[in-house]
Amino acid sequence: MKKLLALLLLAVVLVFVIATFSIDRIVKNNIEAIGSEMSGTVVSVDRVSISLLTGKGSIYGFQVENPDGYAQDLAISIHDIRISMDVWSIFTEEIIIHELFVESPSVYVEQQIPGNNLQTLLNNVNRATAEHASDKGMIIGHFLMRNGSADLYTEIGGERTATVEIAEVELFDIGRGGVQKAVNEVVQEIVQDVVEQSLRAAAQSGVEQIRDAIRSLFD
Repeated sequence: MKKLLALLLLAVVLVFVIATFSIDRIVKNNIEAIGSEMSGTVVSVDRVSISLLTGKGSIYGFQVENPDGYAQDLAISIHDIRISMDVWSIFTEEIIIHELFVESPSVYVEQQIPGNNLQTLLNNVNRATAEHASDKGMIIGHFLMRNGSADLYTEIGGERTATVEIAEVELFDIGRGGVQKAVNEVVQEIVQDVVEQSLRAAAQSGVEQIRDAIRSLFD
């Protein structure tokens, strides 16, 4: 009897471990696949760790590469994104994320003539969303991005660089309402706000070539 109980306990532990790794892999693969498709560039994640019991965890090493034609490698880099979600909603028609906290993101703004990398990414996201809506819906109860910084770079009139702070971005009940919002529509709303705050920070910088080029977006 003791051996049987031990085997059953071992089986339960193995199933739990396998399920945990499966959830982490599913979340990682979906972030990379959906992000890359929408942005028109490479979105990557080092690893994901989410508890099956609490639905809480972290997404580590999130990066968005720059679109083709830009000198810098990255557009966005985030070391750690904290997440709280209904894990089993991944297997339903609507993914439920309770909280998504982004701490100290690094955004890279590269200004060219006439555009910049963030505006290019946003254009790609808007076009992808208009062309194809995801089959799954998504709700994010609370999104918070704080303590972010934007590294500015341009070769207009000679190479110039600077670093500025990005204003906090906080959103509530994204995708919640009478009509279900697709995953890419929810992502689009977040990207829109993050890009806007990043470019506003760049427009207030002391780098004249970047400031003058970007300010026209908010006139």
